[in-house]
Amino acid sequence: MNKFASSLPAAALVLLLVGCQNVNTYENAESRATPNYVADKRVITDNTLAGAVRVVSINQATVSGNLLKIQATVENLKSSARTVNYKFEWFDQDGMAVNSPNEVWKALPLQGRESTTISTVAISPKAVDFKLKFRE
Repeated sequence: MNKFASSLPAAALVLLLVGCQNVNTYENAESRATPNYVADKRVITDNTLAGAVRVVSINQATVSGNLLKIQATVENLKSSARTVNYKFEWFDQDGMAVNSPNEVWKALPLQGRESTTISTVAISPKAVDFKLKFRE
């Protein structure tokens, strides 16, 4: 048996184990943080994606005096690793889009059962509202 054929099962095992990593998380039982949670409206067009990744919460704050900052906690509901793409879009008080260079799709790799936060800051004080979009 050649070297390549004998190392193939070992390589497959390594890839299987790497793809199935779950994440254990520990946090303060009595958090001192007081987030400003946003009540969100969800428009689901991909039930498969919604069953695999969910937004746990969305917080907002004002930074640098007048810029809106949004932070979302995102959770992988599956035990296998996956990557989803997300982007934030900004809107002014009239509901008009406020173009921003940070409005691009970004990859978000998540291990199995992992929760993580994603955030962005508006580049204009005219931005008073946002949308957070996901796709696979």
